[in-house]
Amino acid sequence: MRPYYIVSGGHLVKKDNSLAFIKENAEEEIPVESVDSVIIYGNTTISTPVIELLSQKGIPVFLHSYYGRYFSSILPENYLQGGQVTVLQAKTYLDPQRRMELARSFVKGAGNNFNKILTKYRAGKIIIPTESIEKSGSVTELMGIEGNIAQSYFEAIDTILPEKFRIVRRVRRPPNNFGNALISFLNSLVYSITASEIFSTHLNPEISFLHEPGVRRTSLSLDVSEIFKPLLSHSVAISLIKTRQITQDSFKTEHGILLTEIAKKKVLEAFDRKLMDTYYVSSLKRNVSNKHLIRLELYKLEKAILGEIEYKPFKPRRW
Repeated sequence: MRPYYIVSGGHLVKKDNSLAFIKENAEEEIPVESVDSVIIYGNTTISTPVIELLSQKGIPVFLHSYYGRYFSSILPENYLQGGQVTVLQAKTYLDPQRRMELARSFVKGAGNNFNKILTKYRAGKIIIPTESIEKSGSVTELMGIEGNIAQSYFEAIDTILPEKFRIVRRVRRPPNNFGNALISFLNSLVYSITASEIFSTHLNPEISFLHEPGVRRTSLSLDVSEIFKPLLSHSVAISLIKTRQITQDSFKTEHGILLTEIAKKKVLEAFDRKLMDTYYVSSLKRNVSNKHLIRLELYKLEKAILGEIEYKPFKPRRW
């Protein structure tokens, strides 16, 4: 099962008991039996029969604007959601101590994986202020610490990037340079894939711990994505830049800096390959896809909420 990406304007229609995407005079059939989510960028129309079929199949849709900003989801009604887990998830959120424990774990997990990527590309290491993280007394304070860690990380990343692709400072809405535009597009993919994987668990996607619930309907995906953005989004971005698959010609200026449609397809292909790459999980004694690692992380979080284990964020041995 894998996501289906739409990056150009067109019409998503029902065809018999399946779907098709129509663009101008071309039609592409969508194998719904092998699709676990639909991720749309830009101006695409969706009919009621399409939404009904996707709901029956348990396939969520994640909608992004033409400029790459996530703005909404079409979610299957109560798909796999468990009442017991939702109640305990809410109790965890309402318990300041337990909420902070999980929030700190996401920040530490992100920091560890920042250094994993820096080590891979020989960009040095950043200091993760573990003591400050542990002593943080509120989510607001913790988010401030996380922001400082991320800034140090991107400064380190900039030392190995061509000048035109340096991040300098994360600017999102809209991205103000090539590096920010590429990272933002890939990050949005990680958010959407993580949100989709939540629907294979009993977790409630609207109850989060590091990010405030209500920021997005799938705010839990923002929490868990912190762990995987360096490993999936940033590693793909660095690879595309260093191999010159993405160049200055891959962007256009339109209310900020944006990837061209051709470049988006190139990025999606690289991202999808990364998702399908495998990683050996010793507890399972087998290889699983990087995409499935996200689901395993969510299973761990669910078990932690149920009080069965202590949550420890994913930290790969190699990447």
